[in-house]
Amino acid sequence: MDKILKQSFWSTLVIYFGVLLGFINSIILFPKFLSTEQIGLFRQIISASTILIPLTTFGVSSSYVKFYPLFKKDFNQKNQFFSLNLILIFGAYLLVGSLLYIFFEEIESIFSQKSELFIEYFYVVYYILFLMSLSALFESYLRARYNTILSNVLNGVSNRILTSLSIILLAYSFIDFKEVIHLQILIYSLGLLIILIYSNSIDKLYFTIKIDKIKTSLSRILNYNSYSFLGSFSNIIVLNVDILMVTTLLGLSQTGIYTTAFYIGMIIEIPRRAISQISLPVISDNIKDDDFTKIEDNYKEVSLHQTLIGVLFYLIIIINIENIYSLIPNSSSFIEGKNVVYIVGLTKLLIMMFGYSSELISISKFYRFTVTTIIILAVLVIALNLLLIPKFGMMGAALASLISILIYNIIKYLFIKIKMGITPFSVSTLKIILIGIVLYIIFYLIPGIKNNILDIILKTSVISGFYILIIYKLRLSKKFNNIILRLFRN
Repeated sequence: MDKILKQSFWSTLVIYFGVLLGFINSIILFPKFLSTEQIGLFRQIISASTILIPLTTFGVSSSYVKFYPLFKKDFNQKNQFFSLNLILIFGAYLLVGSLLYIFFEEIESIFSQKSELFIEYFYVVYYILFLMSLSALFESYLRARYNTILSNVLNGVSNRILTSLSIILLAYSFIDFKEVIHLQILIYSLGLLIILIYSNSIDKLYFTIKIDKIKTSLSRILNYNSYSFLGSFSNIIVLNVDILMVTTLLGLSQTGIYTTAFYIGMIIEIPRRAISQISLPVISDNIKDDDFTKIEDNYKEVSLHQTLIGVLFYLIIIINIENIYSLIPNSSSFIEGKNVVYIVGLTKLLIMMFGYSSELISISKFYRFTVTTIIILAVLVIALNLLLIPKFGMMGAALASLISILIYNIIKYLFIKIKMGITPFSVSTLKIILIGIVLYIIFYLIPGIKNNILDIILKTSVISGFYILIIYKLRLSKKFNNIILRLFRN
């Protein structure tokens, strides 16, 4: 657990620095210098690439972390295993790229009415998808070795700094919007080059076409990859289809408004990403050793601390929502998405509360269950989006995600409880939620001051102070109390 906390701490710091940069991009630079349609296009290109990544990686991201403990002690085995995954990605990308080319007319007919600009720039998806797919392999390569910080630096910091620079260049008319989009290809290329060089420095990369040393495990690996690919693809659909369907049904302008609101709510979930990244190889090792006692302790602890952090961040965002939107340039164009933040934030909080249930099932012997449920969920979320978006617009997309995620997590919770006999929740979890509700009611009734920035600082400071004090006094987490004590002692 100490290893998880150490890596998670530094990863979280990096990620939140990335969030600050993302805030500057999404809340200040994008609204000031781009139209809502251009923002929608920018987000849709990345979202479309993200949706396709599970297809082009064919389950490699999860598979590499799961099977690496079996091969890490043998030089030939681990290199053949890496090479196999690299070959799978190249093969899968060629297949997916060919299918996109063959069915381009059908894709064009879906988007041409509401989002013609997306079709004009669709070729960029090919490049971004290829670069993301290879980066995913090297991220897994590092994650299997308990190294997650660089991936977060590249995805959350360097990409956003370079994107900020491209928008500034646009603002001063050094480049046009088309070149801003093209620069994304260069930015992702640079990220891939850096992670490749770093991966090689951590553990020398060797490529081979031989598989004789892992031949006995090949059928297991490919079988797991197949299930993991289906599960990952369905999961990505669940998490990203709202953006795709807002683009399809409402147009790129509404996508720009929706994704701006989505980004604000997404901030809540950031710590979970860091913890999940480093928890996955630890779970893999414990499952390999059949040590479910450690898994249960870790499962409860991660869920508790994610809930503790998530509730605080949700409180800060919803209490300051009016002030946050007042800071957005041309805020009248984006205020329509304000209520989306409440729903997206609540969805992310639910995901944090249920801990790493998806990762736990996907890397256990029950991984097939994830595939079945996530496929059903993908169908459900698409159906709900089709039903709710025409009626409620952007709010319909947010509600579809909330309902789907809640159902999915309840199913996973019950499955893990029945099959493994463990649960992520405790009485402390309920107490944290109640504390959050009480504090929200109190601070909602307190009027703010006229200066929006000072009001954000004041409300955030006071509500954080009260929240931390109550959690500390009630002794809901030993680790949290120890951290507070160390801070005051120093």
